[in-house]
Amino acid sequence: MKSPHFLIIATAFFLLTSGTAFSSSFEDYVERLSNHPRIMSIIAESQSSLLQAEGELGLPNPVFSIGVDNVPVSDPAFDRFLPTSKIIGFNQKIPNPILLRAKSSKLKQLSEKQRLMADYMFQRLEFMLIAKLAEYESVKTQKKLIKKQLKLYKELEETFDGQIRSGQSVYQRFSEIDVERAETERTLNNLEASLISIEAEFVNLIDELPMIDTPDIIIQNWDKNINKLYPVLITAQDIDISMKAIDIANASFLPDFGINAVYKQRDNGKNQRHSGDDWFSVQVQITVPLWTSKNQKPKLQAALKKKKSSQFAYDYTLRHWTQKMTSLQSMRDAAAKNIKVIQDKNRAMKEKIKAAQRNYEAGITDLEGVLLAKIDLLNIQSQLAQVKANYASKAAEFNSNIVSGSHIDNSINISKEK
Repeated sequence: MKSPHFLIIATAFFLLTSGTAFSSSFEDYVERLSNHPRIMSIIAESQSSLLQAEGELGLPNPVFSIGVDNVPVSDPAFDRFLPTSKIIGFNQKIPNPILLRAKSSKLKQLSEKQRLMADYMFQRLEFMLIAKLAEYESVKTQKKLIKKQLKLYKELEETFDGQIRSGQSVYQRFSEIDVERAETERTLNNLEASLISIEAEFVNLIDELPMIDTPDIIIQNWDKNINKLYPVLITAQDIDISMKAIDIANASFLPDFGINAVYKQRDNGKNQRHSGDDWFSVQVQITVPLWTSKNQKPKLQAALKKKKSSQFAYDYTLRHWTQKMTSLQSMRDAAAKNIKVIQDKNRAMKEKIKAAQRNYEAGITDLEGVLLAKIDLLNIQSQLAQVKANYASKAAEFNSNIVSGSHIDNSINISKEK
């Protein structure tokens, strides 16, 4: 019997080497995002709206009736006047075709808005994936740097301990370093918690822990055209939808139609007492909008008010996203500048460490200066990791709001759905 440990190791090896367990590239994960439940839910709503739009153009079901007419209650003998007849009836309501087309058009416009929402959701999920990959890489880097710091703090404590034994008064520095080390350990604990949180978010996004690095981000150019932003286009759809609602309200003033036909097969009774022809009746029906002041007019006024509301919401969205994109661009560019600043500090600190090392080896300074400089270098590198993650997040978020072509297949075969 195989050992349970062997089975665990074999399973882990299979998962690590199996193509189904881990995607091989960032593009594979992005492709997987298109099937995320949040996107699929919006796509299903869009397809539902398209099907409803088709259904609005159809006529309501006709009514067929079969029965008998003029049957005496006291003596149903079929032999007295009025003559009894067998009837077959047909009734078809014909709603105002302009109203039907208006309702269908509104649903198609709603489907278009939902398609835009699905595409925007895809872009946002891609941004979240990039941001989490950058944060994950940053946190792991910071963990490694902090573990190195803790080793340096231990060397410092050993150095101070030797100085104390030699009679030097370094108790104050010993206490300060102890406080710094405790703060570093607290930071390490927080980073451990952040890793768990990020890994859980990966499961939410792509259903597994990715084994890839943060991808390079190509900065999209934005020409300040506010109408190239997803949130603005989506809000603009609300105006179009409200205009379709106005068309519906206007069309409701027009009449509906109907046709009613009845065929009566006359019963001649006993001894052909009531001979004669069968009967046929046809009626054409039309509705008359007598109560427009209580029905159609208030609905039209409501639709006009809704359009105004949508226009105001659109105007606010223009202002908000002009400010939002300007802010994101500013933070992205500031992060890029901060990367360069910290990289310069990183190079300068490395030179400082080399100088401190030479002085220590020459006996000019003690080991404390070298160790503290190395700790400062690790702090700088930790800051650099954080700033790089911040830059990736802001750049990806900025890009996600700009329309760059549809990534979502919103096609639907209506014949198959039926």
